[in-house]
Amino acid sequence: MASFSLAPCLLFLLFIVNGAAQSQSSSLDFVYNGFNRTEKNFTLKGATIIKPSGALKLTNRSRDVIGHAFYPDPINLLNSSNNISSFSTSFVFSIIPSGSDGGGYGLAFLLSPSTDLQGADSGHYLGILNSTNDGDESNHIFAVEFDTVNGHNEGKSSEGNHVGININSMDSVATEPASYYVNDTDKKEEVNLDSGHIQAWIDYADGVVNVTIAPLSVPDKPMKPLMSKEIELPGVVTNSMYVGFSASTGEERSSHYILGWSFCINGTARPLNLSILPATN
Repeated sequence: MASFSLAPCLLFLLFIVNGAAQSQSSSLDFVYNGFNRTEKNFTLKGATIIKPSGALKLTNRSRDVIGHAFYPDPINLLNSSNNISSFSTSFVFSIIPSGSDGGGYGLAFLLSPSTDLQGADSGHYLGILNSTNDGDESNHIFAVEFDTVNGHNEGKSSEGNHVGININSMDSVATEPASYYVNDTDKKEEVNLDSGHIQAWIDYADGVVNVTIAPLSVPDKPMKPLMSKEIELPGVVTNSMYVGFSASTGEERSSHYILGWSFCINGTARPLNLSILPATN
């Protein structure tokens, strides 16, 4: 009799535990208007939180340095049907070059199966991959890069000051010169990625990723995204991923900062309070 009543109880407990795990991943929703007193909320490697301003500094202007900053807990974007949950993020970044001739190399928002990107190179690899594993499907990397230096492979030269969507490789599956559409028109305004504070929005749903950028002088998110690309994330994303940022320098050098960050699964990232974002010094 006891064994008969125990089985339903165990099934009920398994249902509760599984439901709690799913709701935890599907309800992730955070916003940071600066990063003071948030050290425990991030896994940092080569990056630091500047005091007292609260800016998240991914790299300084030294040569060949790498900085990583990840939300510390893994997220599960795979739902019970093995489809990818929608996600949305918004952040403000600032790239400050070492001289008037420009710096490098850029930063990226990324999803990675680990916060420890062992063997990652600086320069064009942005602290994410290296020449050996670049293009390997086992990387399980999704990234949106904000690149300030021309070219990754000499045979496939790309313009600097561009935005790219990357899958397991630093050769982007889609790129656009950094710019935004004005008032939902076809008119584009160029954005210099190292000219000041820039806001980015990345939204994924139903197999399509939209990427939008604008300088902070533009008060609202442009209605038309800079990039809209169908991508096959189910083969890229695993059931345990980390979300965060990576940046690097090389022969060209810049300081790379994140000033605010909002992220949401199965919803729209909450707007940042631009009036209280930290300074970069």
